[in-house]
Formats: sequence, C-alpha cells, structure tokens
Amino acid sequence: MSENRERVSIVIRTKDRPQLLKRALDDILGQTLRAWTVIVVNDGGAKDLVDAAIADRKTAFDGRLDVIHVDGGTGSMEAAANLGAQRATGDYVIIHDDDDTWAPDFLAVMVAALDADEDAVAAAARTEIVFERIEGDRQIEIGRAPFVPPGELVTMYDLLQANRVVPIALLVRRRVYDEIGWYDPALKAVGDWEFNLRLVRHGRVLFVGEDPLAFWHQRPHASGAASNSVFGGGAEHFQFDRLVRDKAIHEYIERNGVGGLLYLSKYIEETVRFYSLQQTIRRARSRLLDKLRFRRRR
Repeated sequence: MSENRERVSIVIRTKDRPQLLKRALDDILGQTLRAWTVIVVNDGGAKDLVDAAIADRKTAFDGRLDVIHVDGGTGSMEAAANLGAQRATGDYVIIHDDDDTWAPDFLAVMVAALDADEDAVAAAARTEIVFERIEGDRQIEIGRAPFVPPGELVTMYDLLQANRVVPIALLVRRRVYDEIGWYDPALKAVGDWEFNLRLVRHGRVLFVGEDPLAFWHQRPHASGAASNSVFGGGAEHFQFDRLVRDKAIHEYIERNGVGGLLYLSKYIEETVRFYSLQQTIRRARSRLLDKLRFRRRR
C-alpha cells in the first residue's frame, strides 16, 4: 500500500480543550498505518490554542492536516462533523473526537477488514470505556469497562434500544455519506445514534477486533469544556432521543396508520402492570410465610 495514497480521512471535532487535542493528534501520529489525512474542526474555540498544538507537530504531519476555524461555533457536534466529513477525499471516513484514542494498529486493522469485505458499508471496532480525571496537564485513568454490542454484532434490533457504536470506533466508506446523507445538524445530541440507524438500514456493519481497538474516554465528574456530552449534556440526550423516536413514529404512522401502535402500547402497559402486580403479590406472600415460620420457631 502506498504511503502517499490517502485511505482514511480523519475528522477531529474540538473546542477549548488543547490538552486533549494534543493527545488526539499524537494518537493519530502513532498509528501504524500512515495513509491518512486529518481535518480539525475548531468549533467556536480559541484559535491560538488549536494553532499552537498543530504548529508543535507541523513536521510530523507533513502537510496532511487542515484546520477549519468556525467563529461562534456551528451550533451542534453533528454540524461540526459534517464540515470535516464533507471535505474528506479518502476511501474511508472516521470521527476522532479530541478526547478519544485508538490502539496503534486501529487504522491498519479496520482498513484491512473493510478492504476484505466490499459489501460491508462500515466497520465497528471493539471498544473500551476509559474513565479518567484531569489533574493539571495530566489525564489520570481511574478505571475501564467494555463497550461492546450484544452478541458482538451491530444490529438494528439493538440500535433501536440505544446506541451501540460511538464515533471513535466507526470507520465508514466515504461513498456511504453520498448514499444515506450526512449527520443531522439539528441534533445537539444523539446525532451519531441517528446516523447509525440509517447506516444499518443501508447495509451491513462489521464488528472487528479480538482486543479493544478504540477507547472512549469519559470524565464523569468533569464540568465545562472538559466534560463529555453524555454527562454534561444529559438533559439534551434525553430530549433529542425522544425527538428522534417521535419523528420515526410519525413517519411510521403516515405509512401504516396508528392502529398497530395503539395496540402495542396498551398491550405492553397492561403486561408490565400485570407482572408488576404478580411480583408484589409474591413478595407479600414470601414476607407472610417468613413471619409464620419465625412464630413457629418461637
């Protein structure tokens, strides 16, 4: 494979997190596969901090990095992702947010997997959550947990419940964006999940990796610029999750009518209530039997 041929376009979204941006840039420079370019989208953050981090690594990037400074910000993470992805010219595109990382062979393994399976529209890497806190100029790891889709498969069945693949783990064929559309810029949260729902409807997504290849960093107790959207924007996640589902329900009703959904919603509510009542009766019966046994022993 030629080192000069661009295989992967890497989009970094960042805003006022120079410490984490530096780690992300070094993470990319540490990849064993070198056939990539980087588009940094500074989504309303201080320009000088981003420019300084890049200038320190100018020689290493050797002209393979572009920066988009967005004065005032785009308004959403998905709009920022679109700005970068729409400039992509590689065979594959991936969103590498400024606070996440990869194993050194991430790109090599993922590109090889998609090169070997031309029918797959994307590949999702085995992922690990890295819990951390920031102390001064250091990121201190405080724990890890696996983040793997059930059955190690990326399915519509599971995505209907919750997102199972985060951007740092998802390598997408560039042509797929032209076929299914970009990220929805109106979504200030869960935009990656909504994109994944369209992606899986469009084609098969590979699951790749015996060991973790992607690392989703989370800082549960951080605030401000250092926080994760999943924690800092918890209310927005709830609201936009509901909006995505509500839009899909409206579209379903336009095609199929409301009857089936009315039946299912009532059936589920009555079933849950029935089993909840049964559990309450069993617990009450168990407590009563325990009291009777205790009195007999006396």
